[in-house]
Amino acid sequence: MSAAIRSLALVALLGQLSCASSFIDPTGRLTSLEEIQHKYTQLVRWGELRRAALFVEPDVVEEFLSYQPYFEDIRITDVDEEEVALDPSEDTASVTVTYHAYSYRTLEEKRFIETQKWTRYDGVKNVWMVRPELAQIVEAFHTTTQ
Repeated sequence: MSAAIRSLALVALLGQLSCASSFIDPTGRLTSLEEIQHKYTQLVRWGELRRAALFVEPDVVEEFLSYQPYFEDIRITDVDEEEVALDPSEDTASVTVTYHAYSYRTLEEKRFIETQKWTRYDGVKNVWMVRPELAQIVEAFHTTTQ
């Protein structure tokens, strides 16, 4: 088989695989969640908790926003996001995120793992909300900065 024919066969196979993947998630839940989750995580990284709160479950927004003053002294230097684990039978998903952060007061870098729990509320618009677990970051630096 010539190289040109092999290349065409590979392109055809990749095209079929990409079409097949759209049938796995025809509503676009995964794509929508990945975009929202990444945007939320980046807002947290840069200490933009007020903007990130738009993605937070309403019953925990107040607690989430109470961390804002602490993020004035905390800087997240890097974020590692694992693959989204979407439950195909439900409108829930989880993502494990590792934050690398330090406090201006101590300059000691620490690593924190957050398991973000996401829930989809509007199937048509793919509205996803998160239950964040940022308390460990604040508590670790808050105890060392007082």
